[in-house]
Amino acid sequence: PGFYAFPYKIDVKGLVWYSPDNFEEAGYKVPKTQEELAELEKKIIADGGKPWCIGLGSGGATGWPATDWVEDIMLRTQPPEVYDKWVKNEIPFTDAAVVNAIDIFGKIATDDKMVDGGAKAVAATDFRDSPKGLFTVPPKCYMHHQASFIPSFFPEGVKLGQDADFFPYPPYASKPELGTPLEVAGTLVMITKDSKASREFIKFLQMPLAHELWMAQKSFVTPFKGANKDAYGSDALKKQGEILVGATTVRFDGSDLMPGKVGAGSFWTGMIDLVGGKSAQDVATDIQKSWDAIK
Repeated sequence: PGFYAFPYKIDVKGLVWYSPDNFEEAGYKVPKTQEELAELEKKIIADGGKPWCIGLGSGGATGWPATDWVEDIMLRTQPPEVYDKWVKNEIPFTDAAVVNAIDIFGKIATDDKMVDGGAKAVAATDFRDSPKGLFTVPPKCYMHHQASFIPSFFPEGVKLGQDADFFPYPPYASKPELGTPLEVAGTLVMITKDSKASREFIKFLQMPLAHELWMAQKSFVTPFKGANKDAYGSDALKKQGEILVGATTVRFDGSDLMPGKVGAGSFWTGMIDLVGGKSAQDVATDIQKSWDAIK
């Protein structure tokens, strides 16, 4: 087989951000399963709080954060083979498995009790602003679902590991066969012009040192199990690295693997329609029509 590319830098998705102080003060524990997460949501609501801050606003890319939710839910409700078929259009968006995943997210995002600002705020709130509710006094919400980059948009002075922490969006206890799946994005390295030098550089990038140098810079997570995990420049990155190498299934961001008109088009707009009140079935039908229209 020929060499195509290999993952070098990984962005860990499917993380849930929270304030340890807020959890401790309210007596909440980090959920390890979806069932525990559902109980935590009920408890937060009963205590008068809002479980989630969700913002889908992103200019021309509005809607994209919801696609990560749906992909995370797909990986926790279906075997990875189903996910793979879905992102290749071998099973349609209208398949019951996909509609179910869309519906699970929709039920969270359109429930005024679940989301800070209520359902109407979800599409209107910029994704960069949405986690700020974690840090208000009193907190506007207790959890925020977003990838590893989001701390760069936390309010000034928030210290990762102290004022903010994260846990992986949990698997279902009722589906042990699915293990602990993880969605990622990242940077893949490939040769565009073959030469001895480019091949030697690729060899270097596959050595531990080429990873450990970057790991120390506080913005790099590696999928390479041969790298020394103690080289990470922060505890947060080390924890993300452990979540990555400990995952039983790892899949690349689904919308990024789809044709642009779908993954960066109708999937985004479909999520806005969903939080606006359209049914998961109708949203799935619209997205599938756009995919079928691609020749």
